[in-house]
Amino acid sequence: MNLIHYHDPSIDPLASGRSRVNMIGIWVGLFGAPAAWVAQFSLSEPLVAYACYPYQMPLSAPIWQGLPVMLAVISIACLAVGILSGFIAWTLWRQFGRQPAGGEPVADTSVSRNRFLVKLSLMSNFIFITAIIFNIFAVLLVLPCNSWF
Repeated sequence: MNLIHYHDPSIDPLASGRSRVNMIGIWVGLFGAPAAWVAQFSLSEPLVAYACYPYQMPLSAPIWQGLPVMLAVISIACLAVGILSGFIAWTLWRQFGRQPAGGEPVADTSVSRNRFLVKLSLMSNFIFITAIIFNIFAVLLVLPCNSWF
């Protein structure tokens, strides 16, 4: 048996490395923007809650003068993570979105699964980047210790 003529891509170390990188990219694309949105809420809300209501007594101004700057930095960092995740998802979509020559669908289930996950990650990134942007507008337009009613 001549291994040169009967090449099995499943034992090719470069092919397995590429598939591992693709799966890491898919996971980052799928969960990067939602994790950034959760981090934005998990960091911003407790800071504002403590700065405005330290001992269950509402204050008219936050106890830290730099609170708006801290909230802006958190929001911009989360937006950067979300955009990076979206860029990874877009890059993977361009890689997996191509149909083979002839326009016929691929019968390989792993390629179909990866295409589905990449499409899902694109939709997820769009939704969560939009949510991060709306949260940034809330930080910019609403005073931290302002009453809602």
